Amino acid sequence: MSEATSAVIGAGIVSFLPGISAARKDKVKLALAMAERATETAYREGLVEDWLAYYRNQLRYMGWDAVSAEEVHWPDERRARQADQVLETIAATAGEHFASAVSLSMERLLANPSVLRELERRASERQHFQLLPCAPAGANRVDMVLYHERDTRSAFSAGFISHKRSHRNVRAELVRFNILAFENSYLPKVKEQVVKVSLQRILDYAI
Repeated sequence: MSEATSAVIGAGIVSFLPGISAARKDKVKLALAMAERATETAYREGLVEDWLAYYRNQLRYMGWDAVSAEEVHWPDERRARQADQVLETIAATAGEHFASAVSLSMERLLANPSVLRELERRASERQHFQLLPCAPAGANRVDMVLYHERDTRSAFSAGFISHKRSHRNVRAELVRFNILAFENSYLPKVKEQVVKVSLQRILDYAI
């Protein structure tokens, strides 16, 4: 199956555009869950202050490489509709098709209370929110926008997806995942228990 699907991993929403097989989606989600798990552990132990930098390095180690990068900083006076700001950033970083996938994923998430509550809880705890739309990029590769938004704990209270926020600390970049490199170089070194615990962090939902 290669239809559009979504999942919540940590404080992020992962969206898959059509054209990515179920097996490749599983590998992408596993890699993201493992990076999220490693980063949360280091963060809780006080080993890192910049969540995104550490998370990004974890992804790079697993086979994600930058295609291009863009840092976005919106001044306070520019406050259009909440969803428009987020989608505009993603579209500017990688194209409208990525933004469309995110829009659908957020819309369907609002209709899934249990998964939504878990995302809100994690975002509030970590004081950040991520959107991770993925698209096919040729043989054994997937492109993904890494959208990371940091704010105060109160900014990520219940219902924050539909509320206005400051958008004063937003970063977005396009990265490419080499699935074969992950499978052949990284995954064989990982303990089975690490994989099992990481998989428990993935909350799939229908779109």
